[in-house]
Amino acid sequence: MADNIPKVAIKFLLSNSLAGSLIGTGGSAIKELIEISAAKVNVSGGTEQYPGTNDRVVLISGPESTVKSAQTLVWLMIAQNTKVEEEKSHNKISWSPREATQDSTDLSDILVEGKITIPAAAGGVVLGKGGATIKAIGDESGARVQMTSREEALFTQERVLTISGTALSCAKCVASIVAKLGEDPESNQFVNRGTTYSSQLNHIFGGAGPDRGGRGGRGSGPRGGRGPGRGNQVETAGADVCSSTEIKLTIPDNLIGNILGKKGATMREIMSLSQAKVVVSPREEVTNGSTDRQVTITGSPFNAQTAHHFILQKLKQSTVRKPNDV
Repeated sequence: MADNIPKVAIKFLLSNSLAGSLIGTGGSAIKELIEISAAKVNVSGGTEQYPGTNDRVVLISGPESTVKSAQTLVWLMIAQNTKVEEEKSHNKISWSPREATQDSTDLSDILVEGKITIPAAAGGVVLGKGGATIKAIGDESGARVQMTSREEALFTQERVLTISGTALSCAKCVASIVAKLGEDPESNQFVNRGTTYSSQLNHIFGGAGPDRGGRGGRGSGPRGGRGPGRGNQVETAGADVCSSTEIKLTIPDNLIGNILGKKGATMREIMSLSQAKVVVSPREEVTNGSTDRQVTITGSPFNAQTAHHFILQKLKQSTVRKPNDV
């Protein structure tokens, strides 16, 4: 019977120090967390961050009730760390989920902020018509919640929610989100069901991945023909997957911001996911009155093609909507 209980999953994005606190010495804290909540909890390695961030990924999955229990304890852990930080205490934090369940009153009212991700396909369920559902969740819990746009979920197929308020209100907020995910089993599954992203690109591409042939298609810009990604050049040092490939794109200066993102976040995400190196030429190097900038992608054929695919997708977003579109 237990196997027929619908399962849900969310991911927390935690700094390295918070992730370390969650795990505990020798894994003691996370073992307690799993025992108490009965949820499945996986934490990404110390060098495995969520694309475009410095945060580690904590995947919590299982029947709805177990995920709710586990996420509440995570918020209490964040609150304890916040309290110690605010008090400027030099004492080493020893997080115990078992102790937190026995007495959480001194942590529940501490103001905290955290981020979770949900499957992009479930974004509409959580938002509701005109954002009515997510507004109601915020009002009822007392937490402030903001969700990234559908366009920002292009690469990871996950929408990030930033939640702030007291630890108790944040836990109530996420519990309500988990409940909404449980209402729609068809959309509540992550495309990437793990905590590592660079090695799971096939999941993002539906199992196939972009062209692995090491040759970038010409004229594959988002407008068709010779669009913003015009004049693609590819240099390959052989057909082997371990060989080095270089792809050069010529992109108008006014579109460069779309692939850089705020403070370079989009570019970091592209490089993190693709494991390719991407360099944008400085504006000072533009010559002959041109406003075009050169973007150079280097890496293995698959990695370079993956970064190339992401860049073109991002550029396509920037040109899909026109001023007169409704």
